Amino acid sequence: MMSNKAERPIRLLVLSGDFGDGHKQVAMALAEACGYAASRVEAEVADFTKEVYPRLHPVLRTVFLKSVEKIPSLYGYFFRKTRDSRDLSGPFKAFLLLGLGRLAALMAEKKPDVVVCTFPLAAAAVSPLKSRGLLEAPVVTVITDHTDHGMWINPGTGLYLTGSAEAAATLRRRGVPQAAIRVTGIPVRKRFGEPVDRERLRRQFGLHPKPPVVLVMGGGDGLLAREVRKLLRSDKLYERMQLVLICGSNEKLKADFEKASRRWPADRVFVKGYAEEIPEWMAVSDLLLTKPGGLTTTEAVTMGPPMLLLKPIPGQEEDNTAVLVKAGVAVKASDDRDLKQQLLEPLENRQRLGRMRAEALHMRSARSAERAVEAIVQLQTADSPQSAPAAVAAVARML
Repeated sequence: MMSNKAERPIRLLVLSGDFGDGHKQVAMALAEACGYAASRVEAEVADFTKEVYPRLHPVLRTVFLKSVEKIPSLYGYFFRKTRDSRDLSGPFKAFLLLGLGRLAALMAEKKPDVVVCTFPLAAAAVSPLKSRGLLEAPVVTVITDHTDHGMWINPGTGLYLTGSAEAAATLRRRGVPQAAIRVTGIPVRKRFGEPVDRERLRRQFGLHPKPPVVLVMGGGDGLLAREVRKLLRSDKLYERMQLVLICGSNEKLKADFEKASRRWPADRVFVKGYAEEIPEWMAVSDLLLTKPGGLTTTEAVTMGPPMLLLKPIPGQEEDNTAVLVKAGVAVKASDDRDLKQQLLEPLENRQRLGRMRAEALHMRSARSAERAVEAIVQLQTADSPQSAPAAVAAVARML
């Protein structure tokens, strides 16, 4: 007869963050994939900064998003400055120690069998907990871009899951052993990659059957707002294409786009807020205009639309752009050229679009989230209980 310990599911605690939507969506994809694992795995998603730094969280998030939007060059400077660091700075170590007690308490409450980090700050914070012997559960880091950074790579991490061979190669160059790396693809929800009837969906969405469809996704923070408003002011562009603008939960951005789109016929521009049908909108699109975030571009590769990548943030988005352009699934928009012309060039070359869509089939990773969960389960062992009460007491004595 099997013991209760053997019968109960493996518990994953997935630590994510909302500094951008990608980390959270990857975490949700992993949680969803656990439901396909014959009830052997359960996952709970927690926002790391909300849980560990509840008062600082709103300030940290606002500062991050505003710096990316207003002064991306400064963000890029700090990214490059800290990228190859093998040791965290003194102030940053102090910041992590400030939250160590709450983090240990969270582990005591959740008692995970495996801790999974989809957010680099969470990965860096779990490491000192592990190195001090205050966490026995194995730690898995899921890198959500096609790049590396010192904050992702930490002592005590048992497994790194990467989205591409290029990302895996950067880890090996930094000394991570091959045995601790799995190329699973950046995890996306199961709906991405499922076959669809594009013609039926076009009719369902009220799209015309022939003019090409351009899907614009700039994230809920409106980082492409200025460029899109200028595009909507272009004379007669609506005769050449149909535009679908996804604004996420940003109601102000949605209202701005609705106002700007009045120059266009109502059946040629579609302004959407939060949309559950992202896989379907990607499926019917001939071109995706987006920023090169790791999650959005992985979803696009999985669904197939060629990409025009605009305004990459210095750092991880530049690295993502390089990987995607080299793979032949995207082109990079030039800041000093008119966006209208850069949109029209690929749309008027249907053979090129076809080649880019075909390259996406070669690049995409089937079952990425399920493969990631399988790799996590393989790492987990039955003899990794969480000695949480002792951990909390030890941290309390240290602080």
